[in-house]
Amino acid sequence: MFVALTCGATLSGCAANMAATGSDGPDLSVVSQEATRFNVERQLGSPEDLQQQANGDWVAVYDVEPRTKPNLARAAGHGTLDLFTFGLWEVVGGPLEVAHARRVLVTARYDQSGKLLQMTSKPKPIL
Repeated sequence: MFVALTCGATLSGCAANMAATGSDGPDLSVVSQEATRFNVERQLGSPEDLQQQANGDWVAVYDVEPRTKPNLARAAGHGTLDLFTFGLWEVVGGPLEVAHARRVLVTARYDQSGKLLQMTSKPKPIL
């Protein structure tokens, strides 16, 4: 029993670690308060797609991994399930954590001078 618990504790960690640490991407609530394209791109990086509209406005699409807060309760759940399944929970828990922190497509519309007019975000399709 001791060997089994030790192996389970050793194998546990990937899903639990992802849940416990979160990710350090941009805080989208703060980015939307920025006023210019320069400031938005300083937070999000270069756009994946940039198109000028007929009225002169610019639409930029950014592919970002948003900031997620650590969740110790979810991490403890993963760790417990790892122990009870001797590490097999990682087959399920790892992909669940990856899906939880999935990337987001942020669409920003700027006027001709680069002032942010509108920003929306939606989860990036998995496939």
